[in-house]
Amino acid sequence: MFYVIKDSKLYEFGDRVNSAWSYPNEAKELSGVTVDDFYAERDRFKVENGILVDISQTEAYLTRKSKEQNEARKAEIQKELDALDLKCIRAMREGGNDDDGVPFLEKYQSEIELLREEYNSL
Repeated sequence: MFYVIKDSKLYEFGDRVNSAWSYPNEAKELSGVTVDDFYAERDRFKVENGILVDISQTEAYLTRKSKEQNEARKAEIQKELDALDLKCIRAMREGGNDDDGVPFLEKYQSEIELLREEYNSL
């Protein structure tokens, strides 16, 4: 990927230097990265001292990514808990046992407890 930095900001970029660029002579190459890769993970690159730097191995980036993953997992767990709550309501109304003979309500409650433990550990 080729890019141009102006005023400490990414000004132009592409897989090749284009004649339509405003500053084609100032283009620098970021090897091993395509424009598609750049768009997919744009937050892993930062402008430092006039060049584009991959910050994906820095502690700040890794901490932020870990926090984002935890928040996403918390949202997934919350959806699962909501679905299990509805199943519990149905199990209270209708009763019944699963194939192992365990009451549905008991089964759902144990799943809820496990999910809450995971949620709280995040």
